[in-house]
Amino acid sequence: MGKITIILINALLLSVVTAFMNMKFGYQIIEGKARYFENIETNLKKNIVKIHTPPHNNVMESYQIQDFLQGKQLKCLPSINQCRLRDIDMKNAADAGQTTEAFIQSWNKGDNTITNENSEVVTELYYANFDQVLDDSSLSESLKEFYQEFKYPLYTERKVPHDAEVYNMTHVTGGRVKRRLTTLSLDCNGKDTKVLYGINSSSSCTRLKLCKKVGVYLVNCGNRHLTAPGVYQCVCCSWVTNINSKYCRCAEIV
Repeated sequence: MGKITIILINALLLSVVTAFMNMKFGYQIIEGKARYFENIETNLKKNIVKIHTPPHNNVMESYQIQDFLQGKQLKCLPSINQCRLRDIDMKNAADAGQTTEAFIQSWNKGDNTITNENSEVVTELYYANFDQVLDDSSLSESLKEFYQEFKYPLYTERKVPHDAEVYNMTHVTGGRVKRRLTTLSLDCNGKDTKVLYGINSSSSCTRLKLCKKVGVYLVNCGNRHLTAPGVYQCVCCSWVTNINSKYCRCAEIV
């Protein structure tokens, strides 16, 4: 009887551990007039987090995977047929274990809703490097498997420097191009050029419950709204203070 009991206990523990390898859950999001579910999937063994955010308001639909073993994040945007790869910003991310535990804590409290009123908004400024399309052979196994569902052109994202000049872009912005910025000729009447960054109206966003880890415990869990506007790198004449000027060339696929 003792052996049977041990076998049953081990089988139960194995089933629990196996169940926790792949977990799917979601949060109900209330964002202005929009109501939607953000779906999240975690794999503790591979330490990956997948997040799907549907289109809402002026926000693009996004599919995202974070591979914490590789320290890489891959986001695909169906509305513009692009995928983007960058390093995970650990200040605004939670690995598979933290994400799962934060949801379990919320679920135990009967709280799986995130609203504007109870969220901290964090704006992430990254721009895509359109100079080179990446080969998926450089991706880790988890990222490559995820990417195969989309197969859009894949670009590297780079963080906008903290001291950069950033301006709003409009539909009349002078020179959006498909070519490399370094090959463009820009007539600045003999003056120097400078690099600026433009933000357009497109954006993607992610909602998470992030907690502070103290030892083996997660405390001070709060909601965070990570918003990522469309950012483009531009070369402009040195005197430009309005990025919509004809004296700017901005790298954007149109």
